[in-house]
Amino acid sequence: MDLPEGDSPFCVVYCNGKAKITTLPEHGETKVITHQGKVKRVKFDEREDF
Repeated sequence: MDLPEGDSPFCVVYCNGKAKITTLPEHGETKVITHQGKVKRVKFDEREDF
């Protein structure tokens, strides 16, 4: 598993013996979607305010 570079915030998701790491967006939401007690997907909703 490669760690993100720099000072960026990141998220580690662990399920069924597997771990995934992802960098979080600068502005937005990150949702971890589960189904029957297991991680199904990670959704990113990036936004830019004016």
